Amino acid sequence: MEPDEFARQVRDALEHLYDPAHLEVHPLLAEVAPGTTPDGLSRAQRLRSVLKDAVEALRPQAGSPSSSPAWRSYLALRYRYIQGMSMGEAADDLGLSLRQLQRELRKGLDAVAALLWQKRDPGGDGPPDIRQAADLRQELDRWKLSRQPVEVQALVDETLWMLQPLLAQSGATVQVQIPAALPPVLADSTLTRQALFQVLRLLARGSPGATVIVRASSATAGVDLTLEGASLDATDEGWQTARLLMGQQGSVLTAEATPPAGVRAIFHLPQVSQTRVLVIDDNPAIHQLFERYLTPHRYQVLHAEDGDAALRLAAEAQPDVITLDVMMPNVDGWHILRELTQRPATAHIPIIVCSVLREPELALALGARAYLKKPVDRLQLLTALAQSRDPKR
Repeated sequence: MEPDEFARQVRDALEHLYDPAHLEVHPLLAEVAPGTTPDGLSRAQRLRSVLKDAVEALRPQAGSPSSSPAWRSYLALRYRYIQGMSMGEAADDLGLSLRQLQRELRKGLDAVAALLWQKRDPGGDGPPDIRQAADLRQELDRWKLSRQPVEVQALVDETLWMLQPLLAQSGATVQVQIPAALPPVLADSTLTRQALFQVLRLLARGSPGATVIVRASSATAGVDLTLEGASLDATDEGWQTARLLMGQQGSVLTAEATPPAGVRAIFHLPQVSQTRVLVIDDNPAIHQLFERYLTPHRYQVLHAEDGDAALRLAAEAQPDVITLDVMMPNVDGWHILRELTQRPATAHIPIIVCSVLREPELALALGARAYLKKPVDRLQLLTALAQSRDPKR
């Protein structure tokens, strides 16, 4: 990895410091945290620890003037990335303008990258499992996520059909105990089937000639699909792949021991009744970013990349909230805002304008419920969405 790319990856990792799915297969793992993972410590936790230590290494020595440039850069990094403050909050706490804060962050990021560059593993691409996981991550970044209502029984049946040849080889059997009255879940069927396949295959390998039990039950926020067997190798590439496939769609996969000697893997699948957000933006990267921000928080994201699609989908799908970029080619975003707020079919839907333009007064005057200046971070977006649906506001 070249120094410029290395520095870019350092910044990306810090910006996703508390996103386990993102860090789990991050390219920096092969550079600064190669090799096997200590017991009880995931790859994401390991990389997070390395990054935090690098930031702390920049802390000025005791007695250094609090107004020194070294303190400003260190505190800018700590407030923004370690404590997760927004740019505005960090600037206010440090008494800096946003432009000054950006300058201090750049200096701090350069220092962190330089420090980690000296400590990196010169071996290159890292262990095969990390390289393969990174390849999968790149593939998923290009994947067009399609989360739709799906029956749990159908997911299991289709996965078992794929697994039959391997079950025959291992001699393991699968017992399915799924109630008939379970509600549908919101999932990308393709990714979920692949994740189920990986975990069932691991359990079958760990339970040769034994029985793997598949159960499902209603949970607070959806359905818990549980796979029980004798053993499961959580260091296996298949387990890491399954976790990544589920994390990509905002779901969670966990494992726990079952006494006296067994293990269960639990797919936590969200229920269908989620808050639906229509994202109107011509930039595919924004759609991916908002999907990553929102799906873990029980939001379903709908997508429109031009004005006609936006107006049609808003009327047909009736989303709970709309985010709108007013700077799109070949279309006036302000015109879309006016149309959405004036048409009877969409006038009741709260709209959040997200734009590089600093025009909050204009956005609110034209009927938007809130305004966010790009780039938008996760906390800002979640807060604006929650507030936009408050009838008192």
